[in-house]
Amino acid sequence: MTKQNDLLSLSQEALDILVDPVCVLDAECNFVLFNKSYSTFFKELYDYFPVIGSKRLTDTDTLFSSVAPNNIRRGLSGERFKTTHEAKGKFYEFYINPVFNTEQKVTHLIIYSRDVTEKKQLIRKVSEQEEQYKYVVESVHEVLFQTDNVGNWTFLNKAWSDILGYSIEESIGKTFYTFLHPDDIKKNELLFEPLINQQKTSCNHSIRYLNKAGHTIWIKVFATLLTNEKKEVLGVTGTLRDITNEKANSHLSELLSSNVRDLICIYNLQGEYLYVSPSSKDVLGYEPEELIGKNVYDYFFPDDIEEVQRRHERLLLEDKTESSIEYRFLKKNGEFIWMQTSYKMFFDEYDIEDRIISSSREITLKKRAEESMMNALQKEKELNQLKTRFVAMTAHEFKTPLSTISSSAEIIEMFLEQLQDGIIREKLNKQLSNIHNEIARITNLMDETLFLGKIEDENADVKKVEVDLVAIVNYVMERQNRHQKDGRKLVVEQIGEARKVLADPQHLEHIIDNLVSNAFKYSPKRDSPKLTLYFNENDYVIEVKDFGIGIPREQYKKVYSSFFRGENVGGIKGTGLGLLIVHNLVKMNGGNITFESEENVGTTFKLTFSYS
Repeated sequence: MTKQNDLLSLSQEALDILVDPVCVLDAECNFVLFNKSYSTFFKELYDYFPVIGSKRLTDTDTLFSSVAPNNIRRGLSGERFKTTHEAKGKFYEFYINPVFNTEQKVTHLIIYSRDVTEKKQLIRKVSEQEEQYKYVVESVHEVLFQTDNVGNWTFLNKAWSDILGYSIEESIGKTFYTFLHPDDIKKNELLFEPLINQQKTSCNHSIRYLNKAGHTIWIKVFATLLTNEKKEVLGVTGTLRDITNEKANSHLSELLSSNVRDLICIYNLQGEYLYVSPSSKDVLGYEPEELIGKNVYDYFFPDDIEEVQRRHERLLLEDKTESSIEYRFLKKNGEFIWMQTSYKMFFDEYDIEDRIISSSREITLKKRAEESMMNALQKEKELNQLKTRFVAMTAHEFKTPLSTISSSAEIIEMFLEQLQDGIIREKLNKQLSNIHNEIARITNLMDETLFLGKIEDENADVKKVEVDLVAIVNYVMERQNRHQKDGRKLVVEQIGEARKVLADPQHLEHIIDNLVSNAFKYSPKRDSPKLTLYFNENDYVIEVKDFGIGIPREQYKKVYSSFFRGENVGGIKGTGLGLLIVHNLVKMNGGNITFESEENVGTTFKLTFSYS
C-alpha cells in the first residue's frame, strides 16, 4: 500500500510540473489524479475545485452537456482522440488518452486540456483576412496572374474572364503565349527574355492579346520574377490591365492633333499652357514644348490684353459657358497675326481642377479683307455723300435759272395777248406751253433727285402718327382724276373694316400718289387702274393694279434701280426715280413691297404694313 501511495505521490509531483491542465480518471470517471493547473482550470469552469475520489462530471456537465458524456464513452471504449469545445467565451482543446491493462481493458483515462482561445481567434482572423483578400483579388479590375517557370498560368483572378472572355478553368495550365496576338509573340519573347535570364527583376510593356471572340485587346503588362532562396526561377507574377480604350483614344487624339489645322490648347485658369497641339508649329512657328508652361497673356498684342482678360473673367462668372474672341498673337518670328479663338471651361477629373480648352485659327487674311472692304465701303459712302451734295447743289443751282425762264415765259404770255396776228400768237402760246411743261418736268426731276439724295444720305426722318388711310387714298384719287385728260377715273375698293394706321402721312401719300400716277401713265387707252385696301387682322395691304404695258420679265431686277425705265415705255415721259423712292419709303416705314407684271397685260404692286 505504501508503495502504491509513493507511486501516486510521484505521479502527482510529475503532473504538477506540467503547465497545461491534466487529470486522471478511473473507469468509473472518478478523479484519481489532477495537477494544480487542472484544479485552477476546473474552478474557472465550474466555480469549485475538484476532489480526488469524487466523480468527474459527465451527464450533469452543464458546460459540455451535449458532448462530455459522449467523449467519456469514446475514451472508455479505447479511442484516443482530440476534441475542441467552447465555454464561457473561450475555446478549449481536450486530448483523451485511454490506459489499458494487460487484458487490454481500459482502466483509466488521462485527459490533457489546453486553452486555445488565442489560437482560435488567430485562425478566425486569418480566415477572415483570407476572405477579404479573396474578395479584393476577385473584385479588382486588373488581372492578377502567376505563371510557372515555363509560362503556364498557375493563378488568374476573375478579371481575366471579364476582359478576355475565357474561363479560369480553361486557362489555368496553358501557356500565356496561347492568348497573345500572333504578330506580337516574337515581340513578347524579346521583352521577357531579360526577365527570365534574371537580367532584370521586372518588366513593363504593352502587348496585344486576342479575346475568346477573336478581337484584339491591348494589355498593359507588369511582371516581376519569382525565385527561391537559391535564386532559381519559379515563375512570374504581376498584373494585366486592359488599355484598349486608352489606345483607341490616344490614336484618335494623335490623328486629330496631326491632321487638324486648328490650334487646340488647354490652359489652367491662370492662363498657363498645359497642352498645345502639334499644329502650333504651322500656325505660330512654335513647337508645342516651347509653349507648355508659358502664359498665354505673354503673347497677346498689348492693346488686346484687356479685352481678352475681360472675356476670360466673364467666362468664369458665367460658369462654363462658351465664348469666342478675335485678337492679335505673337508668332515666333516676331510678327503679330490675327487669331479667332473659341473656348470654354471644363472640369478636369484627372487633376480635379477647372481648365480652359480653346480652338484657334489664323484669320489675318480675313481681317485684311474686312479692313479693305470697310475702307472701300467708307470711300463709297464718302463718294455717295459727295454725289448727293453735288446733285443737291446742282439741283438748287438749276432752280434759279428755271425760275427766271418761267418768269420770262409768263411775261412773254402777257405781251402775246397784245399781239394782233392770231396765227403767230397761237404758235407762240404752243411753244410757251411746251416751255412750262418742260420746266415742270425738270423741276419734278430735281425734286425727286433731292428727295432721293436725302433718303440715301440717311437724313430723311420718319414721323409716324395715327393716319386715316382712307382719307389719304381719297385725296390722291381726286387729284389724280383731275389730271386725267382721257376721262378715266381711279377705281377704289375697300375690304375689311377701316382702321387708323401708324405711319408717316407724307411718305404714305407720296407712295400712293406715285403708284397711282404710274398706273395711269403706263396704261394709256386701257381700262382704269384699280386701288384696293385690305384691312386684315394683323396688317393692312395697299394694292395698285393697272392694265397697261407691263414690265419685261428680264428687267424685273432693275425695277428699283436709279433712273430705270422699261424698254417698252416708248415716248412715255418719266424720271426713272419714282419706284426707287417708293421702295425706300416703304422700307423706312417698316413695310414690304412686291409686284407681279406681264407685258401688255398689266402690273400689280402690293404693299404690306403692320398697324403699329
